[in-house]
Amino acid sequence: MRFGAIFIKEAILITRDKRALFLTVMFPVFMLLLYSYGVTFDIKNVPVAVLDYSHSATARELIHKVNATGYLEVKYNVTNYDKIHELLTNSRITLAFIIPTDFEKNIKTGQKTNIQVIANGSDANTANVALGYQAAILSSFGAELVKTKLIQNGMLATAVPQVRERTRIWYNPEMKSTFFVAPGVIAVVVMLLGSLLTATSIVREKESGTIEMLISTPIHPFELVMGKIAPYIIIAFIDVLIVILVASFGLGVPVKGDLLLLLGGSFLYLLCALGIGLLASAVTATITSAQLIVTFTGLLPSILLSGFIFPVESMPKFVQFLTYVVPAKYFIIILRGIFLKGIGLSVLWPQFLFLAIFGTLMMLLPASKFKKRID
Repeated sequence: MRFGAIFIKEAILITRDKRALFLTVMFPVFMLLLYSYGVTFDIKNVPVAVLDYSHSATARELIHKVNATGYLEVKYNVTNYDKIHELLTNSRITLAFIIPTDFEKNIKTGQKTNIQVIANGSDANTANVALGYQAAILSSFGAELVKTKLIQNGMLATAVPQVRERTRIWYNPEMKSTFFVAPGVIAVVVMLLGSLLTATSIVREKESGTIEMLISTPIHPFELVMGKIAPYIIIAFIDVLIVILVASFGLGVPVKGDLLLLLGGSFLYLLCALGIGLLASAVTATITSAQLIVTFTGLLPSILLSGFIFPVESMPKFVQFLTYVVPAKYFIIILRGIFLKGIGLSVLWPQFLFLAIFGTLMMLLPASKFKKRID
């Protein structure tokens, strides 16, 4: 009965602001679409400049091959080194190829020839990927030259021993970055939404002065916590359902595993997110302070320490240790496991166990912080 009264009171407060309620429901969808389409780890059409001192047919063939891949795009054919310096300084190119005067002559006489490649290291990630592209292109171009030379000399190219890879990519055969980004965005958005929704629930009572009324009632602290959080669980779970549907049908991310298991993991993660916000609300005196706390303890770790953007394995050992208490890390593993791999509880039980324990603690801690007295 007392729980129901708190639940109804909180639900009425939520439904009074129709615009905020609408934004609460639509915000996750907007963020998912924006970041899944806008944030991509596929690097294509990397701008390239070429300084060709050779002016030969072989050099033009190489330039054509660079353009044909779709990964590198020769946007500038320059005539001097100073122009390359200018383009790099203004960040208008990522790579520059400098083809020497004796390029074709060396190739025809079977001598080694060097092509200078200059990379713009101010964007180290893009430069590293682009260098990988150019290395593969030049290697392929060199292999074709060897094959042509053998044929011209009356030899069979197949007589040369070759090692060829036969690559098979599991779970995401087309290597679509959307399939990688969408689960991470879902985890970040749910954490942001869930923690911010409850971050103001108790502290709002303190700021408005109604906390004294709650203290004077016979309500138990745990009943207060559950009554405060229950309406937000319903709203946030509706958001999760909508986001999963948009990811599956709108973005084409397959759900290969058990949908009910996915919803169960989402519910546990919601308890973690809502609990973080509720704890922040219980230990602070102002809404601004509560929002700052959930930003630093919920949102930022979900982005930086969850493995969504940066691989956990590449982090320093101390930072890796911190990732063990980030709920988003476990939820992203669940999402990718069920969405893309189709695995079940037999594999994902450690992640479910952590979320269950963490979520329970996040429900109990705010109740322990709520004292029925005015300090």
